[in-house]
Amino acid sequence: MVDRWADVISSEFSKVEDTIMDALSSDNKELDEMCKYVISSGGKRVRPAVCILSYLACGGKDTSVPVSVGAGFEILHTASLVHDDIDDNGEIRRGRKTLHKQYSLTKALVAGDYMLVRGYRCLGRLPDEPMDLIIRAAGMMVESEFIQKDFEHNLDVTVDDYLEIITGKTAMLIVASAVTGAYLATENTDWIEAINEYSTKIGLAFQMVDDILDVIGTSNTGKKIGIDISEGKPTLPTIFAMQHPEFGQEVRDIYSRVPTDEDVKRALELIRLTGAIDQCYSRADEVVQEGIDALSVLPDSEYKQSLIGLAKYIVRRNR
Repeated sequence: MVDRWADVISSEFSKVEDTIMDALSSDNKELDEMCKYVISSGGKRVRPAVCILSYLACGGKDTSVPVSVGAGFEILHTASLVHDDIDDNGEIRRGRKTLHKQYSLTKALVAGDYMLVRGYRCLGRLPDEPMDLIIRAAGMMVESEFIQKDFEHNLDVTVDDYLEIITGKTAMLIVASAVTGAYLATENTDWIEAINEYSTKIGLAFQMVDDILDVIGTSNTGKKIGIDISEGKPTLPTIFAMQHPEFGQEVRDIYSRVPTDEDVKRALELIRLTGAIDQCYSRADEVVQEGIDALSVLPDSEYKQSLIGLAKYIVRRNR
């Protein structure tokens, strides 16, 4: 089963949840309630998973530090989602109202800031090298969101542009999580580089599948489909569909403007007709396999196998 990776670190996952709740607790009743609202909505916990599994796969033993660090990464990720939802005026996240719709925009913004501070507190005692990587990853997240804005409704966007955006927007925090776990366990540079390559690839694949699910998702995804199209975001399915010889021009016409609800519905239909979804899955499979191959230098263990299982889960998930 590709989801056995979660069973291998189930006790650590439980500690991660406790650490997150403790880190986000506040004497202010409403702020405390808002943080619990966001965290209790679920999430895949990929960032703490890769941190802990990378640590164990590189020979680490005592998981107390990677549990705390993994919790910190999850809090940073959650804070970024709160701010993203405000920026996009999103209404649904993980099957429930977004924080700013449930409470208020100004309080959600402050709650997101609070989460960032508390997340960094969990990471505060790390050595210089992983801390530098974390700061660089956080900077790239912000820069990539900024660059993405320039490519909204932009017909000149390419696959390379898309990959640059998602490297910073999604992959880098996953890379920072995994590589920090490896740094905590070993000084073997070959192993650390293997984890770096693996996590970069699964981070890219993760976003590719997210973009696929915006086209073909169901209620299991916890959000409406077609949001990326309605906002004109550059995604791999849209880029591939715009290249189609028969339907590409119609997709381009819709992508270039602020679409109506009918436009979004038609674009979703066209993307399916072009075969872009199969192209995206093929690309995600290819990228994930490159990540799995990078792990060949690590000694075999149940934790290495769990990293492989996690990679396979990422391309076959439905939410």
